[in-house]
Amino acid sequence: MKTGRMPRLALPPAVITQDPEPLHQHRRLAMLRRVLKDDSLPLRARVAAALVLLYAQPVSRIVRLTIDDITDDETTITVRPGEPPSPLPEPVADLMRTYIRSRQHLPYASSRSSQWLLPGRQLSRQDSHSLGHRSRRNLEPVRPR
Repeated sequence: MKTGRMPRLALPPAVITQDPEPLHQHRRLAMLRRVLKDDSLPLRARVAAALVLLYAQPVSRIVRLTIDDITDDETTITVRPGEPPSPLPEPVADLMRTYIRSRQHLPYASSRSSQWLLPGRQLSRQDSHSLGHRSRRNLEPVRPR
């Protein structure tokens, strides 16, 4: 645009709407159960969803966590979405340990050496908002018909 080779672009404003209904405790726990047990979901997504469900943080904040925000002293894993660090409950701690070990086998060397906990394309605010809605819809407990 500065050199005149491309016309001026007008981007629509990012619209962020709040979910009209809060996530009730029984629904949140059912979603967390599914994240912990459903091996058909990608491990990276399961870890991100577990952190979102446990700490009620937006996806845009969870994707900014680094490896340095995770501490494992072999008995307790803590995560630092803020101060002070918070211990992960045992089923989620096991999932996190599995994920941390799996990072050594990521397909791209740049992903393995990345300090981001969840390396990959960092999400914009609008992307993370829509991902939050998609995640909520996809993590609904499967109800028998």
